[in-house]
Amino acid sequence: MRRSRLVLKAITALYVLVIIVLAFVPGASDLRMAWFWPFVAFLPAGVMLTLLLGRRRWWVAVGFGVLGAAWVEAAQTVWMPPGYADLDDVLWATLGVATGVLIAVIAMSPRRSHDSPREVTQAGRRDIP
Repeated sequence: MRRSRLVLKAITALYVLVIIVLAFVPGASDLRMAWFWPFVAFLPAGVMLTLLLGRRRWWVAVGFGVLGAAWVEAAQTVWMPPGYADLDDVLWATLGVATGVLIAVIAMSPRRSHDSPREVTQAGRRDIP
């Protein structure tokens, strides 16, 4: 269990690094202007952050995603040519992170079985139906 968590941390860190590097590579103007690029790029980040932080801290994963997207756009404003950064990219990235978090939360939710209810035993060894 501990090793798989370490692997997930490494994959998440690598993925975030790739997003940051790709954000500063001047690409084709058609791809840069596509609305779906930030959405698709941040969707897996939402899934991985939720897997790392757990179902109950889904809001922290969304917060990290929003801060990450805002940081990327702010850095693009400073270090890239004028017009490269766009506020719409932050909004689409936020929607991508939120969608990834929702997918992870649904996948991690406990499943109810349709079996008969189990009996719970208290400390006094009485069965509660």
